[in-house]
Amino acid sequence: VRSHWSHEEPPCFSSDPEPSKKRKRSGVCEEEQLSCCALCQDILKDPVSTSCGHWFCRQCISSYWDQSASSGDWSCPQCGERSRAGLKTEHLSTLKSFLSVFLSADVGLQEVLDEHKISLRRRCERVTEGSDATGSRTLLNTIYTELYITEGQSEEVHSQHEVRQLETASKMDALHDAPIRCQDIFKASPDQQRPIRVVLTNGVAGVGKTFSVQKFTLDWAEGLENQHVSVVVLLSFRELNLIRDEQYSLLELLHVFHPTLQKVTAEKLAVSQLLFIFDGLDESRLSLDFTNRKLLSDVTQKSSVSQLLTNLIQGNLLPSALVWITSRPTAANQIPPTCVDRLTEVRGFTDAQKEEYFRKRFSDEELSSRIISHMKTSRSLHIMCRIPVFCWITATVLEHMLTTEQRGELPKTLTDMYSHFLLVQTKRKKNKYHEGRETSPQESINIFHCLMEMNDLSVHQEIQKFLKSENRSKRLSEIHCSALAFMLQMSEEVLDEFDLKKYNTSEDGRLRLIPAVRNCRKARLSSCGLSETHCEVVASALKSNPSHLTELDMSFNNLQDSGVKMLCGFLQSPDCNLETLSLRSCSLSHISCTSLASALKSNPSHLRELDLKYNNLKDLDVKQLSDLVETPDLRVE
Repeated sequence: VRSHWSHEEPPCFSSDPEPSKKRKRSGVCEEEQLSCCALCQDILKDPVSTSCGHWFCRQCISSYWDQSASSGDWSCPQCGERSRAGLKTEHLSTLKSFLSVFLSADVGLQEVLDEHKISLRRRCERVTEGSDATGSRTLLNTIYTELYITEGQSEEVHSQHEVRQLETASKMDALHDAPIRCQDIFKASPDQQRPIRVVLTNGVAGVGKTFSVQKFTLDWAEGLENQHVSVVVLLSFRELNLIRDEQYSLLELLHVFHPTLQKVTAEKLAVSQLLFIFDGLDESRLSLDFTNRKLLSDVTQKSSVSQLLTNLIQGNLLPSALVWITSRPTAANQIPPTCVDRLTEVRGFTDAQKEEYFRKRFSDEELSSRIISHMKTSRSLHIMCRIPVFCWITATVLEHMLTTEQRGELPKTLTDMYSHFLLVQTKRKKNKYHEGRETSPQESINIFHCLMEMNDLSVHQEIQKFLKSENRSKRLSEIHCSALAFMLQMSEEVLDEFDLKKYNTSEDGRLRLIPAVRNCRKARLSSCGLSETHCEVVASALKSNPSHLTELDMSFNNLQDSGVKMLCGFLQSPDCNLETLSLRSCSLSHISCTSLASALKSNPSHLRELDLKYNNLKDLDVKQLSDLVETPDLRVE
């Protein structure tokens, strides 16, 4: 029974000198014979083979063996041949007993795997394009357009501006071998000597790596592709970061992230063909050390997540398991070339695929034709639409402009397109929240991350020119605030002092500026009308590593206890270098003192000055903090 001996041939129960030789059924080609059951003439379901090389559905052959056992004789229902050694009744009983154990075990496993497939199908069948936060999720199969994936890595990555890089890549497409479908990522080419076990797929931001992973998984879950794989385990490095400091076994890792696999045991893993997909290596905070690693070979042995991954990739854990890793080019070197059997690159859309994307996205043929026509009129837009996420940006902007009463010339440059995109997204959010405040300012600057990824400095230069002008009292727009916050965060120079009151902007503009505290030494945020929501933004920004902040002044803001509690999470961090914290008149009470005392106990060596004047504190609250004097290493003066 071949499926229980991995890649080995099944045990032979006859003395036939050529037991594995395939015989052809009269009038039926060999390919058709392997695709249908010789008993029910239907497509093979859970296939097994006999020692004479014929294939049957497991249920069909099991029923046939039951009938044969009653007569004490056995012959292949396909070719009619008996075993030349002559199976005696006791031998047949042993064979039947042996098969029944595996058949019953496989039925239970198959039910679990079916449930797992349903779970993965639900997870992957709907997707969100780009950074669309409108709440709408689209069916993947309705918008998915085949991507151009090639073997190897283009050498010009990061050597020139993104537009020129993509233009060069488009001209080189004709020089490459035939593209690889994402579903065929593990199928070896004829000239490859060994099977493909580990695949590393590179691609720039927004080029479609995650969509390729989701399409592969969805097709497998729907039974369309790669059915030789028993279990697909889809994990993102963003998920794995959450447990990077914890100890797990590989089996526990499967159970935690895929609860549908709870009933899968270590023994069942050993006889299953697994595929692990790790998406987004560039987002990893794991330390993947392939030299000083601990050797793991048991799926029940606990270790760090980093150790589990390195042993899995190197083949020490589950040597037969397939591994697929996606990454941006800058992070791909974390995986040693010696561990990779195939290196591929997602290069985005060809010209034909660009048009296919727009026609799939819009049911209105006239609208899609107008967008395609406009895309072709601009060289830079046409080149950039090689990246799927830019196709989405283009579709979003042009659909809005062509279907509303908005007037004006359609954008023809990248900067114009980005500017219009920001306006469209801002209007969408305002409509969603009924003109309310944005809840996630991260102070909305994602678009500037994309610009930097593509070496587009146009907005960066515009902001610099604006800030260097003599008219510094001019009111900053919300978009300018987002751009400025991004520039300050990404600057190689640490800002000595960041004073929020110096910037003439709206309340929402201030909220967008706050993330800049991550790259300054002194942050002046006093009397700026901040609340607990702003504390959350400050705390999030301060979690960056390393943190340069030594002085934080948030006095005369209505932070309340809940806001201070968020800040205390930062105070407890070993990366915290804060020496002075001023929380004057912030509506604090007993709860704030308890949170501060707890934070300073766990990390007492950094803070020197704590100012809590003009808050509703009692003697008992102050005593909590004064008692900390006895704490070793406390530096508060």
